[in-house]
Amino acid sequence: MPLKFAYHPLSDSSLDSPSAALANEKEEEYTECKPCTIRNRTRRYHWLAHAVSSIAIISLVVLLIRSYDDTLIAARCWDMHNYYSPVNEALATQPYITTRFNGSLWYESPFKGPPTPAVEEAWYSVMKYGMIAVSASEYEKVNHSTRTAVQFPEEAGGGYMVATIGTHQLHCLHFLWQDHHRTYFPKILRKIKDVPELYERHYEHCVDYIRQSIMCNFDTGLVTYDWVLQHQNPTPNSNAMHKCVNWDVVQGWLRDRAVEIPAGFKWRQPEGQESLPWNP
Repeated sequence: MPLKFAYHPLSDSSLDSPSAALANEKEEEYTECKPCTIRNRTRRYHWLAHAVSSIAIISLVVLLIRSYDDTLIAARCWDMHNYYSPVNEALATQPYITTRFNGSLWYESPFKGPPTPAVEEAWYSVMKYGMIAVSASEYEKVNHSTRTAVQFPEEAGGGYMVATIGTHQLHCLHFLWQDHHRTYFPKILRKIKDVPELYERHYEHCVDYIRQSIMCNFDTGLVTYDWVLQHQNPTPNSNAMHKCVNWDVVQGWLRDRAVEIPAGFKWRQPEGQESLPWNP
C-alpha cells in the first residue's frame, strides 16, 4: 500500500535552531528571576546593616560598662584608703599626678621666707577657701552630731561650717613658719605677750597635728643619697617622685563650697543652742 504524507506548515519557532531556542528560554528565566536577585541582595544588605549596628551597639554597651566598672573600682579604692568626705566624690575618679618634689636647700620656693607680701600671698592662695559649707547628712557622715554644730547665717547661704583637714594642716604649717619669722609679724608678738599659754598650746598643737598626719599618711617614697663633689659625707637627695592629688580639682571643689561671711557680721551662740561641755 502506498504511503501517504500529509503536509503540515512549519511554525516560526520550528525554524529556529536548538541553541537559539535554549537562549530564548534562558533569557526568559533571567527576566523572571532578576527581581528575585535584587530582593535577595537587598535582604543581604539589610541583614548586614543590622549586624553592623548590633556590633556597634554591643561594643558601646561594653565600653560603657567597663567605664562604669573602672569608675566604681576607683571610687571603692579611694574609699578604702580615705575616711568619708564630700570632696571624695570629686577626687575619687581623678588620676593621681606624678610629680617630682623639689627638696633642694637652695630651691627658691614662693612659700619660703623671709616674709614678704608675695610670700604671704602664696600662703593665702592655698588656704583662702578655709571655711566651707556642707549639708546635715554630710556633716553626720564624719561621725559628728549636728546638735552642737555651727551653722552659717542664712544671709551667707546657710549650711554647716567645716574646714578640710588638709587646709587645717596648711594653716598649722603657715603658723610655724610665721613663728620662725615672728619679728616680722606684730600680731604674733602681741599674742605671745598677751596669751602666752594659749599661744604655746597652739604651737604645740600644730606640731603634733602635723606629726599625726605624717604618720597616718606615711610617705613610702625613697630619699636617695649621692656623693657630691668635694663632700666627704653622703648627701641626701630629696628630689623624689610622688603621686599627688589633682590640686586644681581640690581648689575648684573648695571654691564652690566656700562661704563669704557678710561684712560686719559677728558670731553669737544662738539662744538655747546645745553646746559641748568641753573644749575639743
